[in-house]
Amino acid sequence: MSKHNKKRNIGIIYEQIIQFVCKSLMESNNEIAEQGLSIIKEHFSEGTQLNKEYKLFKALSDTKGVSEHLANSIIFEAKKACNHMFNNEKLEREKSSLIKKLNYTFGKGVIFEESVKKYTEYATIQTLLNEWRNPETASFDLTTKYEIKLHESLSSSLQEEKTINDIPQVDSITYKLMNEIFSKKYSSLFNETQNKILKLYSTERNEELLESFSNLKIKTGMLLENYILKCDNKILKDKYQKVLNNISKLSDADLSKENLQKYLTLSKLEEELLGEE
Repeated sequence: MSKHNKKRNIGIIYEQIIQFVCKSLMESNNEIAEQGLSIIKEHFSEGTQLNKEYKLFKALSDTKGVSEHLANSIIFEAKKACNHMFNNEKLEREKSSLIKKLNYTFGKGVIFEESVKKYTEYATIQTLLNEWRNPETASFDLTTKYEIKLHESLSSSLQEEKTINDIPQVDSITYKLMNEIFSKKYSSLFNETQNKILKLYSTERNEELLESFSNLKIKTGMLLENYILKCDNKILKDKYQKVLNNISKLSDADLSKENLQKYLTLSKLEEELLGEE
Protein backbone atom coordinates (compact mmCIF):
# COMPACT_ATOMS: atom_id res chain seq x y z
CA MET A 1 0.00 0.00 0.00
CA SER A 2 2.86 2.38 0.70
CA LYS A 3 3.71 2.53 -3.01
CA HIS A 4 0.15 3.42 -3.97
CA ASN A 5 -0.02 6.69 -5.92
CA LYS A 6 -3.05 8.43 -4.40
CA LYS A 7 -2.77 11.29 -6.91
CA ARG A 8 -3.80 8.86 -9.65
CA ASN A 9 -6.52 7.14 -7.62
CA ILE A 10 -9.77 8.19 -9.29
CA GLY A 11 -11.90 7.63 -6.18
CA ILE A 12 -9.58 9.63 -3.93
CA ILE A 13 -9.18 12.49 -6.44
CA TYR A 14 -12.94 12.82 -6.95
CA GLU A 15 -13.61 12.76 -3.20
CA GLN A 16 -10.94 15.40 -2.61
CA ILE A 17 -12.39 17.72 -5.25
CA ILE A 18 -15.91 17.39 -3.82
CA GLN A 19 -14.65 18.06 -0.29
CA PHE A 20 -12.68 21.08 -1.51
CA VAL A 21 -15.74 22.43 -3.35
CA CYS A 22 -18.00 21.99 -0.30
CA LYS A 23 -15.43 23.63 1.96
CA SER A 24 -15.12 26.56 -0.45
CA LEU A 25 -18.90 27.00 -0.56
CA MET A 26 -19.11 26.95 3.22
CA GLU A 27 -16.49 29.69 3.32
CA SER A 28 -18.46 31.67 0.70
CA ASN A 29 -15.68 31.21 -1.87
CA ASN A 30 -18.28 30.68 -4.60
CA GLU A 31 -15.91 31.43 -7.48
CA ILE A 32 -13.40 28.84 -6.30
CA ALA A 33 -16.20 26.29 -5.76
CA GLU A 34 -17.55 26.88 -9.26
CA GLN A 35 -14.09 26.34 -10.73
CA GLY A 36 -14.00 22.96 -8.97
CA LEU A 37 -17.42 21.99 -10.30
CA SER A 38 -16.44 23.07 -13.81
CA ILE A 39 -13.35 20.86 -13.66
CA ILE A 40 -15.46 17.88 -12.60
CA LYS A 41 -17.99 18.49 -15.39
CA GLU A 42 -15.22 18.86 -17.97
CA HIS A 43 -12.98 15.96 -17.00
CA PHE A 44 -15.63 13.47 -15.84
CA SER A 45 -18.09 14.07 -18.66
CA GLU A 46 -19.92 11.16 -20.29
CA GLY A 47 -17.73 9.22 -22.70
CA THR A 48 -14.40 10.06 -21.10
CA GLN A 49 -12.14 7.33 -19.78
CA LEU A 50 -12.19 9.03 -16.36
CA ASN A 51 -15.98 8.81 -16.28
CA LYS A 52 -15.85 5.10 -17.13
CA GLU A 53 -13.24 4.38 -14.47
CA TYR A 54 -15.04 6.41 -11.83
CA LYS A 55 -18.37 4.65 -12.46
CA LEU A 56 -16.74 1.23 -12.11
CA PHE A 57 -14.79 2.40 -9.07
CA LYS A 58 -17.95 3.70 -7.35
CA ALA A 59 -19.87 0.52 -8.11
CA LEU A 60 -17.18 -1.49 -6.32
CA SER A 61 -16.82 0.91 -3.39
CA ASP A 62 -20.55 1.46 -2.79
CA THR A 63 -21.69 -2.16 -2.98
CA LYS A 64 -22.03 -3.74 0.47
CA GLY A 65 -23.81 -6.63 2.14
CA VAL A 66 -24.01 -9.00 -0.85
CA SER A 67 -23.63 -12.76 -0.61
CA GLU A 68 -20.20 -14.35 -1.06
CA HIS A 69 -21.34 -15.88 -4.34
CA LEU A 70 -22.52 -12.51 -5.67
CA ALA A 71 -19.29 -10.86 -4.48
CA ASN A 72 -17.35 -13.40 -6.57
CA SER A 73 -19.54 -12.61 -9.60
CA ILE A 74 -19.09 -8.85 -9.18
CA ILE A 75 -15.30 -9.20 -9.05
CA PHE A 76 -15.34 -11.49 -12.09
CA GLU A 77 -17.49 -9.06 -14.12
CA ALA A 78 -15.42 -6.04 -13.04
CA LYS A 79 -12.23 -7.82 -14.07
CA LYS A 80 -13.77 -8.72 -17.44
CA ALA A 81 -14.95 -5.13 -17.95
CA CYS A 82 -11.43 -3.84 -17.36
CA ASN A 83 -10.17 -5.96 -20.23
CA HIS A 84 -12.28 -4.26 -22.91
CA MET A 85 -13.83 -0.98 -21.73
CA PHE A 86 -10.67 1.12 -21.29
CA ASN A 87 -8.10 2.74 -23.53
CA ASN A 88 -5.19 2.69 -21.09
CA GLU A 89 -3.09 5.34 -22.81
CA LYS A 90 -6.03 7.71 -23.13
CA LEU A 91 -7.02 7.11 -19.49
CA GLU A 92 -3.54 8.01 -18.25
CA ARG A 93 -3.46 11.12 -20.45
CA GLU A 94 -6.85 12.23 -19.10
CA LYS A 95 -5.71 11.61 -15.53
CA SER A 96 -2.51 13.60 -16.08
CA SER A 97 -4.54 16.42 -17.65
CA LEU A 98 -6.90 16.46 -14.64
CA ILE A 99 -4.02 16.61 -12.14
CA LYS A 100 -2.33 19.38 -14.13
CA LYS A 101 -5.56 21.39 -14.24
CA LEU A 102 -6.12 21.00 -10.48
CA ASN A 103 -2.58 22.08 -9.69
CA TYR A 104 -2.75 25.04 -12.08
CA THR A 105 -6.18 26.21 -10.86
CA PHE A 106 -5.84 25.83 -7.09
CA GLY A 107 -2.09 25.64 -6.51
CA LYS A 108 0.27 22.67 -6.66
CA GLY A 109 -0.84 19.91 -4.31
CA VAL A 110 -3.65 21.92 -2.66
CA ILE A 111 -6.47 19.56 -3.66
CA PHE A 112 -4.42 16.51 -2.65
CA GLU A 113 -4.14 17.76 0.93
CA GLU A 114 -7.82 16.87 1.50
CA SER A 115 -8.06 13.79 3.74
CA VAL A 116 -10.12 10.78 2.62
CA LYS A 117 -11.55 8.44 5.25
CA LYS A 118 -11.73 5.37 3.01
CA TYR A 119 -8.13 5.62 1.82
CA THR A 120 -7.27 1.94 2.37
CA GLU A 121 -10.40 0.67 0.61
CA TYR A 122 -9.95 3.11 -2.25
CA ALA A 123 -6.29 2.13 -2.63
CA THR A 124 -7.31 -1.54 -2.84
CA ILE A 125 -9.88 -0.87 -5.57
CA GLN A 126 -7.61 1.35 -7.68
CA THR A 127 -4.76 -1.13 -7.44
CA LEU A 128 -7.06 -3.89 -8.69
CA LEU A 129 -8.35 -1.76 -11.57
CA ASN A 130 -4.76 -1.04 -12.59
CA GLU A 131 -3.79 -4.72 -12.38
CA TRP A 132 -6.91 -5.97 -14.17
CA ARG A 133 -6.36 -3.54 -17.06
CA ASN A 134 -2.85 -4.88 -17.59
CA PRO A 135 -3.12 -8.68 -17.22
CA GLU A 136 0.20 -9.26 -19.01
CA THR A 137 2.17 -7.46 -16.30
CA ALA A 138 -0.17 -8.03 -13.35
CA SER A 139 1.20 -9.56 -10.16
CA PHE A 140 -0.69 -12.74 -9.33
CA ASP A 141 0.13 -12.52 -5.60
CA LEU A 142 -0.83 -8.85 -5.32
CA THR A 143 -4.04 -9.28 -7.32
CA THR A 144 -5.10 -12.30 -5.27
CA LYS A 145 -4.39 -10.51 -2.00
CA TYR A 146 -6.42 -7.43 -2.98
CA GLU A 147 -9.26 -9.43 -4.52
CA ILE A 148 -9.70 -11.10 -1.12
CA LYS A 149 -9.81 -7.65 0.51
CA LEU A 150 -12.38 -6.43 -2.04
CA HIS A 151 -14.45 -9.59 -1.54
CA GLU A 152 -14.54 -8.85 2.21
CA SER A 153 -15.60 -5.27 1.51
CA LEU A 154 -18.39 -6.29 -0.88
CA SER A 155 -19.80 -8.87 1.53
CA SER A 156 -19.44 -6.70 4.65
CA SER A 157 -22.71 -5.49 6.16
CA LEU A 158 -23.75 -1.85 6.03
CA GLN A 159 -23.71 -1.76 9.84
CA GLU A 160 -20.05 -2.84 9.88
CA GLU A 161 -19.27 -0.13 7.34
CA LYS A 162 -21.10 2.49 9.41
CA THR A 163 -19.23 1.49 12.58
CA ILE A 164 -15.88 1.86 10.84
CA ASN A 165 -16.80 5.25 9.42
CA ASP A 166 -18.13 6.49 12.76
CA ILE A 167 -14.68 6.43 14.34
CA PRO A 168 -13.89 10.11 15.07
CA GLN A 169 -11.14 11.62 12.97
CA VAL A 170 -10.41 15.20 14.01
CA ASP A 171 -8.59 16.86 11.14
CA SER A 172 -8.25 20.58 10.41
CA ILE A 173 -11.37 20.72 8.22
CA THR A 174 -13.57 18.92 10.75
CA TYR A 175 -12.33 21.17 13.54
CA LYS A 176 -12.97 24.29 11.45
CA LEU A 177 -16.47 23.20 10.47
CA MET A 178 -17.36 22.33 14.07
CA ASN A 179 -16.33 25.81 15.16
CA GLU A 180 -18.29 27.42 12.34
CA ILE A 181 -21.42 25.42 13.13
CA PHE A 182 -21.42 26.04 16.86
CA SER A 183 -20.46 29.71 16.65
CA LYS A 184 -22.92 30.25 13.75
CA LYS A 185 -20.20 32.27 12.09
CA TYR A 186 -21.59 31.37 8.67
CA SER A 187 -25.29 31.53 7.90
CA SER A 188 -24.98 29.81 4.51
CA LEU A 189 -23.65 26.38 5.51
CA PHE A 190 -24.81 23.85 2.96
CA ASN A 191 -27.45 21.43 4.15
CA GLU A 192 -27.95 17.81 3.13
CA THR A 193 -30.29 18.64 0.23
CA GLN A 194 -27.91 21.26 -1.14
CA ASN A 195 -24.97 18.85 -1.03
CA LYS A 196 -27.07 16.22 -2.82
CA ILE A 197 -28.05 18.69 -5.54
CA LEU A 198 -24.42 19.76 -5.97
CA LYS A 199 -23.19 16.20 -6.36
CA LEU A 200 -25.93 15.32 -8.86
CA TYR A 201 -25.07 18.44 -10.89
CA SER A 202 -21.33 17.84 -10.87
CA THR A 203 -21.69 14.20 -11.94
CA GLU A 204 -24.25 15.03 -14.65
CA ARG A 205 -26.92 12.74 -13.20
CA ASN A 206 -29.44 14.98 -14.92
CA GLU A 207 -32.60 12.91 -14.50
CA GLU A 208 -32.04 12.58 -10.75
CA LEU A 209 -31.19 16.28 -10.52
CA LEU A 210 -34.40 17.36 -12.26
CA GLU A 211 -36.39 15.00 -10.04
CA SER A 212 -34.75 16.61 -6.98
CA PHE A 213 -35.65 20.06 -8.34
CA SER A 214 -39.28 19.03 -8.79
CA ASN A 215 -39.56 17.44 -5.34
CA LEU A 216 -37.92 20.42 -3.66
CA LYS A 217 -40.18 22.87 -5.49
CA ILE A 218 -43.34 20.99 -4.47
CA LYS A 219 -42.30 20.42 -0.87
CA THR A 220 -41.10 23.99 -0.24
CA GLY A 221 -44.23 25.39 -1.89
CA MET A 222 -46.46 23.34 0.41
CA LEU A 223 -44.44 24.35 3.49
CA LEU A 224 -44.68 28.01 2.53
CA GLU A 225 -48.44 27.78 1.90
CA ASN A 226 -48.93 26.30 5.36
CA TYR A 227 -46.75 29.02 6.88
CA ILE A 228 -48.77 31.76 5.14
CA LEU A 229 -52.04 30.26 6.45
CA LYS A 230 -50.74 30.39 10.02
CA CYS A 231 -49.09 33.82 9.73
CA ASP A 232 -50.89 36.79 11.36
CA ASN A 233 -48.49 39.47 10.11
CA LYS A 234 -49.95 41.04 6.94
CA ILE A 235 -46.59 42.43 5.78
CA LEU A 236 -44.94 39.02 6.13
CA LYS A 237 -47.91 37.36 4.46
CA ASP A 238 -47.61 39.63 1.41
CA LYS A 239 -43.86 39.10 1.29
CA TYR A 240 -44.10 35.32 1.40
CA GLN A 241 -46.97 35.26 -1.08
CA LYS A 242 -44.62 36.92 -3.58
CA VAL A 243 -41.95 34.32 -2.75
CA LEU A 244 -44.52 31.56 -3.30
CA ASN A 245 -45.39 33.02 -6.69
CA ASN A 246 -41.71 33.06 -7.62
CA ILE A 247 -41.35 29.42 -6.53
CA SER A 248 -44.23 28.42 -8.80
CA LYS A 249 -42.42 30.03 -11.74
CA LEU A 250 -39.21 28.10 -11.14
CA SER A 251 -38.31 25.69 -13.94
CA ASP A 252 -37.71 22.08 -12.93
CA ALA A 253 -36.40 21.29 -16.43
CA ASP A 254 -33.53 23.79 -16.55
CA LEU A 255 -29.98 22.49 -15.94
CA SER A 256 -28.23 25.86 -16.11
CA LYS A 257 -25.92 27.15 -13.37
CA GLU A 258 -28.32 30.03 -12.75
CA ASN A 259 -31.21 27.64 -12.10
CA LEU A 260 -28.97 25.47 -9.91
CA GLN A 261 -28.27 28.52 -7.74
CA LYS A 262 -31.99 29.20 -7.42
CA TYR A 263 -32.65 25.68 -6.16
CA LEU A 264 -29.75 25.86 -3.71
CA THR A 265 -31.37 29.01 -2.31
CA LEU A 266 -34.78 27.30 -2.31
CA SER A 267 -33.32 24.47 -0.23
CA LYS A 268 -32.18 27.02 2.33
CA LEU A 269 -35.73 28.38 2.50
CA GLU A 270 -37.06 24.83 2.95
CA GLU A 271 -34.65 24.35 5.85
CA GLU A 272 -35.83 27.57 7.49
CA LEU A 273 -39.51 26.68 7.06
CA LEU A 274 -38.94 23.24 8.58
CA GLY A 275 -37.31 24.98 11.53
CA GLU A 276 -40.46 27.05 12.01
CA GLU A 277 -42.63 23.96 12.44
